[in-house]
Amino acid sequence: MALLEYVLPALNLVRLTDSEQINESYFRQEKENTEVNGYQINESGERLQLFLSNLVLPGSEDIYVARKDYYDNLFSRAKIFFNKAVKKQLSDVQAGDPAAVLIRSLETAAFQEQIDVLEIFLISNTISIETRGSQSPKNFSFSDDEINISYTINGIRKTKKIKVIYQLIDLNKIYTYEITEGNAEPIIITFDTPLPAIKAADDTGIFKSYLAVIPATLLVNFYHKYSSRLLERNVRSFLQFKGVNKQIKDTIIKEPEKFIAYNNGLTITATDSVIVESNGIAMISSLTDFQIVNGGQTTASIYFTNKEGIDISKVNITAKINIVNSENRENLDDLISKISQYSNSQNKVSSVDLNSRSPYLVKIKKLSESITDPSGTKWFFERIRGDFNTMLRISPSQKSQIEKNYPKSKRLSKEQVAKYYVAWGTSPFLVRKGGEKVFRDFMDFIQLDHREKTLHPENLGRIFFEDMISKAILFKEFEQLYGSGPNAIGQIRSSVVPYTLSLLYKMTLVKKTNHFDLGAIWILQRLPDDLREFSKSMLGLVHEWLKMYSKSDDVGEYAKKEELWNEIIKSPEFTAFENTPSTKDIILKYKLSESEFKKRYQVTELFDFSHMNENCRIHSNGTEFYSAVKLHFYDSLTSNEMRKIEEIVQQIQGKQYLSLEMIQFEEKIIKKLQAKNPDWFLEFKTGNKPLINVAGLIAAIYNRNLTRAKEAFEFETIRAVKRGISSTKANSYRNIGISIAKNEVPSMEDIYNVSEIISM
Repeated sequence: MALLEYVLPALNLVRLTDSEQINESYFRQEKENTEVNGYQINESGERLQLFLSNLVLPGSEDIYVARKDYYDNLFSRAKIFFNKAVKKQLSDVQAGDPAAVLIRSLETAAFQEQIDVLEIFLISNTISIETRGSQSPKNFSFSDDEINISYTINGIRKTKKIKVIYQLIDLNKIYTYEITEGNAEPIIITFDTPLPAIKAADDTGIFKSYLAVIPATLLVNFYHKYSSRLLERNVRSFLQFKGVNKQIKDTIIKEPEKFIAYNNGLTITATDSVIVESNGIAMISSLTDFQIVNGGQTTASIYFTNKEGIDISKVNITAKINIVNSENRENLDDLISKISQYSNSQNKVSSVDLNSRSPYLVKIKKLSESITDPSGTKWFFERIRGDFNTMLRISPSQKSQIEKNYPKSKRLSKEQVAKYYVAWGTSPFLVRKGGEKVFRDFMDFIQLDHREKTLHPENLGRIFFEDMISKAILFKEFEQLYGSGPNAIGQIRSSVVPYTLSLLYKMTLVKKTNHFDLGAIWILQRLPDDLREFSKSMLGLVHEWLKMYSKSDDVGEYAKKEELWNEIIKSPEFTAFENTPSTKDIILKYKLSESEFKKRYQVTELFDFSHMNENCRIHSNGTEFYSAVKLHFYDSLTSNEMRKIEEIVQQIQGKQYLSLEMIQFEEKIIKKLQAKNPDWFLEFKTGNKPLINVAGLIAAIYNRNLTRAKEAFEFETIRAVKRGISSTKANSYRNIGISIAKNEVPSMEDIYNVSEIISM
């Protein structure tokens, strides 16, 4: 499952799944050529996703490179599993088998009626290649398939075709996800008959807007193929898929021709198109990166109305189609996000900024660069997918020191942080759903302080960050305590962990404010021993309560419902547990008093080390690196880019600070050149100036001595002099302390001097 666990967050980020969590259901019959490792049902309920993990172990080099027929055979295992299950040919599976719940569901007519699409994901650490010629890497595509099934429901015999979609996620695809920083694969909509439209606006080089009328039958086909992936993430995260909107359904049944007049229609964005204009009419043949930014409820309701067998052939929908253009992906996402926000200003879709450029996420990133934990290392916050790998690629000579500063166990994506943060609350069912809905809640939560008053991004401080990390530690340790594989408490860890955390949260509430001592977790960077023992016992109990109160054999899916949470918090079992002496003792120990609470959450200033850190990284690369970049990529650089790189060289030589604008340029240009020739950057060797070490050292001294940072740096000066360092050079420590006390960045000259001192 390790390979699956690594890839699932990326699949969610690129909108291939609704959640980064799946229901584990390992099943394999070698003789029958059947296999499945897990499954997920999408939020709107019509799509079953089966997951296969194909981990090729070291020593099998001949299988690392694979061809299409190799994958065809693996895909067929999941398809055969599905076929056998719906035909009740796997009924002899034992009740305790991990796949029993899935098999029992597939056997029922109700589930067969519900599912329209089977999507099979094959996750493989193999490389796909062309079968002829150069045998270069290739992204294979697999044609959609169909499975015919028959079932009886409510006394009526039915036959339907299940669409089968194959998704290969091999090393080529995983690498693509990494270098594209998790950007979704664009949906390309092709119109068999070009769609007529009228051009409404043309802002040259930025966007064009068209007005069109789309037949409902066409929209149903799109939704059948892509489901909620069609929807822009802000809309998708807000929409509640609770079946058909009654008004939309009534209009389709009673007045289908008037639907176009009654409904507000769709707002669509795309980043490219094939359009032929003639005599004032634009004929649209295809739209690339198709997203519905307004009209998600309409789209879903039309699909599910049609699914009920209601005729939609006379229904048409107006559509405003915006073709936006930008070379910069972040600017493009920002533009699309604003189109979505303004398109939805008249309805209930709130304008939560889910963009990685959100000022709240930017501030958290700065906090992660500035705060060291009690062990002297840092927690890395990955604001954009691939951030950490990007940092390694643009500073290859600093790889070992960067990895030392940010241990692997302390690197968190923004999606992980969102899950851990929201789990510490009273919505475990939402955490179980995962994906963008959790991220939306996270973005809502961090805009409120511990008293639920509005918190601006600049006011996110040290205690916020410490608490955020403590919540991550709690979640990760609860997962370890529950276990995985044969030694685990059970097979529903992804449900039990958030439910247990939410119950612990509930037991430490004082009125509406949580008083749990998260600071105790931060200081130890783990659970205290007595709390660890208590938590393991509680996890076992919650495991039993979930099974006891779930109204479905599929506990993992039922745990996504608020009803289960309400049942458990009202249950006599939880009430009895809450009132046992041992529970009361542990809660009392880890619940802050009012005075302790006020002391912990008093506002304190925090120095921002992010500008210093970036300068140390660039200066550590050295003049040789940037001079070589300029020489090697001469033909790929504009004269302005050449000038700016030369300016970086001069500022390094003069031991000067680079401006934020210049730092952003450096990161952008290095990413651009790495995409052209990644091997050159891996092979280039630079002189190793340990300035990144110095940045870590300065931050560590500051974080250990928050109330007397100036005195701490003065002490380092005295220690250096006692070691025989000249007072002129040793005074750099003192100068750094004075600068930080004034909330000013230390000079690069002083940082270079400290670098020499620690190298002696």
